[in-house]
Amino acid sequence: MTLVRRLLNGLGSFGLACLLLLDLFLLTWFGTLYQVEHGLHEAQKLYFESWFVVQSSPVPLVLPGGLLCMGLLALNLFVGGMVRIQKSKRTVGVMVVHLGIALMLASGFVKLNHSDDGHLTLYEGEASNEFQSYFLWEVALWDASQKGPVEEHLIPHEQLIDLTEGKRRSFTSSTLPFELELAGFLRNCQPMPKGPMWEAESPVVAGYALEQGSEDKEAERNLAGLTLRARDRATGALHEDLLWSVERHPATFESGGKTWAVSLRHTRYPMPFTIRLEDFRKEDHPGMSMARSFESDVFKIEDGREQKVRIQMNEPLRDGGLVLFQSSWGPSNAGPKDALFSTFSVVRNPSDHWPLYSCIVIGIGLLLAFVPKLLKFVRAQDSARAKLETSA
Repeated sequence: MTLVRRLLNGLGSFGLACLLLLDLFLLTWFGTLYQVEHGLHEAQKLYFESWFVVQSSPVPLVLPGGLLCMGLLALNLFVGGMVRIQKSKRTVGVMVVHLGIALMLASGFVKLNHSDDGHLTLYEGEASNEFQSYFLWEVALWDASQKGPVEEHLIPHEQLIDLTEGKRRSFTSSTLPFELELAGFLRNCQPMPKGPMWEAESPVVAGYALEQGSEDKEAERNLAGLTLRARDRATGALHEDLLWSVERHPATFESGGKTWAVSLRHTRYPMPFTIRLEDFRKEDHPGMSMARSFESDVFKIEDGREQKVRIQMNEPLRDGGLVLFQSSWGPSNAGPKDALFSTFSVVRNPSDHWPLYSCIVIGIGLLLAFVPKLLKFVRAQDSARAKLETSA
């Protein structure tokens, strides 16, 4: 037996499939336990978006992570169900089922690597053509004197989160009269007056510094911060400031005869249309202030045309490659006359409909696999019944 044949036999074996399914069970079990203390986002990153997992408790193990496990499972399905299988009319259904399962696994891979997700929060009458991430950050820089549409310079999440333990990174552009330096990224912090009772995690600016807090297990609740230094290339003038993600106003400084604004915020994504919230309604449980159901009437505005759409639980808006779900509302302590906002979870997923297609393919495969067997069984029963009638 050649080496290639042995490799194919191993990759397509039923034993490997069983081991991978056992690994998925363990990842789900340990990930669920980890989620209790560290939150869903961290558990997902550690167990299901990784190549390997080093598990120390309650059982010391080194496991293939979700990426490696699902990749091997897809390869196992392809080799075992498409390459090594004996190809005949009887196995067509089995091959189609394996193809459908592989399509479902591929949809998960595409979503992981090529989708954006976040939320859009609007009060009645408000409109927006962008949504923002729950977890990712960006630094936006713009000329504060601009009127109308603002041209922003953006520094993405990947160039911010590693600016810890004294690491700094400089950013320059031929269109900017200064050099920007960022440092001291903190995942969860707040600006506090600097006193002798605590050590600052950032430089002290105007008597304030960023005090690091423990990370919230619900990752979307963390309030990031970092420090900036802007040096004018012509004069050498230096401006130092603190950036905090929930500041109401951006930091500003003068350079090149202009006023520049800079802000740390959640990553924003443009939408191909504008959403305006027309009316939000909620229905409470009898005798309680807890919402039983809630829904939003919105206008989808695109190319000057307005379309009224109702978004409610289990009935999202799907358009332009985006899916908007009715996910929340607030504020939770609002009085009878207080204005309420509506929050939509937004997902841009190129493989949004792939799971549906995969289920259709799997269903066709099951029909091809089992309908002939059913017909064969029915014919056998009819034949046996006819023999009994003849003998009688």
